[in-house]
Amino acid sequence: MSEKIQNSFYLLKDSVTTYSRKLAKNVKENIDNVFIKKLMKEKGFKPQKVIAALSSDYEISLYYKAKNAPVKWKDFIGYVALPGEPILKVSTGKTESYVMLLYSRKGKAYYASTGGYGHMVVQDIAISDLGIEILARLIKPEDKALRASKERSLTGGVLGSVKIFRNSYNLSENESFGSIYNELNAAVHRDKLVSIFGFSAAEVNSDSLCVAKNSFSIKKSISFRELLRVITSCEKLLSSPALVEINTVEKLGRSSRPLITDLNNVVHWKVFMNYVDPDKFFSVEISHRDFERYYLSTYSEFTFHLNGIQERKFEEPVRDIQTLLDEIRTTDPALSQDDFNRVVATASLVTFDSDGNELTSDLMRDHYCTEIGHHGRNYFLIEKEWYEISHTMIDKINETCKGFITSRPYIGPVMDAWDSSFSSENDFNAHYLTKPDSLVFDKITPSNIEVCDILRWNTTHIYLYHVKKGFDNSMRDLCSQVFISARRVLEDSKSKYEFIGLLYDELFKSRGKSLYIQNAQKKLKKMPRKDFIALFEKRKLVFVLAVKDTSKKIRRLATNIEDFDSNIAKFSLNELTQKMRNLEIDFQILQLEK
Repeated sequence: MSEKIQNSFYLLKDSVTTYSRKLAKNVKENIDNVFIKKLMKEKGFKPQKVIAALSSDYEISLYYKAKNAPVKWKDFIGYVALPGEPILKVSTGKTESYVMLLYSRKGKAYYASTGGYGHMVVQDIAISDLGIEILARLIKPEDKALRASKERSLTGGVLGSVKIFRNSYNLSENESFGSIYNELNAAVHRDKLVSIFGFSAAEVNSDSLCVAKNSFSIKKSISFRELLRVITSCEKLLSSPALVEINTVEKLGRSSRPLITDLNNVVHWKVFMNYVDPDKFFSVEISHRDFERYYLSTYSEFTFHLNGIQERKFEEPVRDIQTLLDEIRTTDPALSQDDFNRVVATASLVTFDSDGNELTSDLMRDHYCTEIGHHGRNYFLIEKEWYEISHTMIDKINETCKGFITSRPYIGPVMDAWDSSFSSENDFNAHYLTKPDSLVFDKITPSNIEVCDILRWNTTHIYLYHVKKGFDNSMRDLCSQVFISARRVLEDSKSKYEFIGLLYDELFKSRGKSLYIQNAQKKLKKMPRKDFIALFEKRKLVFVLAVKDTSKKIRRLATNIEDFDSNIAKFSLNELTQKMRNLEIDFQILQLEK
């Protein structure tokens, strides 16, 4: 066996904030030897003796864990394999993990190297962007170094994406609004492998990939001694200025702790108010730093302490905070803010694969993704970390939004004003049941797709309206709905409008008892199914996003976009416009008059 393996390393934080049940409050704990020993014991890792004097630069400690766990699929496969077959003989599997801590005497910081599931222990106490910061000192903006990326979207309909580049890209070519890099795979030039990391020219015959995320690794097998040398080299790199700004939003760091406390308090208050009254909507997505593992998990478990330990299992990953708040409210709907905060501070969310292996694990609060304004500035909270969106970036998205709104003005049938007689989106939509050449499909969702709220047409065009009250963070969901609807209807045009037929059938056969459904159904039945489908066959599709501003002051999307606070709404609208352009579907934006 070789002494060399591909190895990554993490940099641990100076301190963490944890909840003390004894003191009933959050307390700050320094990450030192005492903290690490306690953490490793809690996680079932046992200390191992190490060879003396391994390094004069680092104090090294090693922890090990072996675990036997039942193989989840054994009982299932027992219905297939004959008794006594080898596949059934062993019902448990063994996993081994290690965590190696390296304390830099010079840098006064802890680094960690892990194997097996050891990284699960380190994730919560490691800084989030070590690899990104190192890479920012290895490549230049123009370097065609990118090979792959994992990106987290601050806004828009896509939470995250993994990109594999067919050809080499530089950072500028991959720049997109509202995205930050969670992980980058980039090529490190062979000359830097020699000059910076100390590899010999003989053992480096080409560029090597490096993987930059919350850890850093070179995709090259290295020995323990070489790992020490790489860490030492990276310590020196981090003391030098960056060659490129990789993430264009500013992450709030140690110097911003008072601000971070204020921001957290604002979010905690808004979440509590949402618990008290679900109608006090505060948009918080639930996600995880490793969003790919999180959203591809098989099931999740939510655990909180309230009248004993409460455990809830979901057959999919949780996506929004309302799901979790509903579980807490059902258990006790009358908590004070202090009691609610104590429950939420210790609540956890864990995801698993189909074999029951843990994929992600974190506190409930550490899954929050949201946006708030504070003292005239805009901040995003993305799974534990706060980011400030610069005024330059906001100015740029305002300019972009204004550009495409004015470039595609609404030119369809005249739409009525949304006056005080309409208290909800459904009220406004239902109003169009009295109009000629119009149908209403609000709440009708074949294949769980909301095709449109209102359908109108003339001799040349057919208009599919998606109606929204308020230009706020919930625009993310609406923009997603518009795109899904447009893509599905476009696909349907190539298959004789079978899906449009399903839309007709679902309303025609609806057993809904509300006056709205009965009236919508009654009007639809005046038109034969074949004539309804013919509306789409003979006319050009136009999707319309119709927005009613809820602000008391007069402001216009086309001229005063900067007066609208929600950057999530603006980013989402920008993303939707680009996607609709790619689909080559006519898309227009209409601000409904008050």
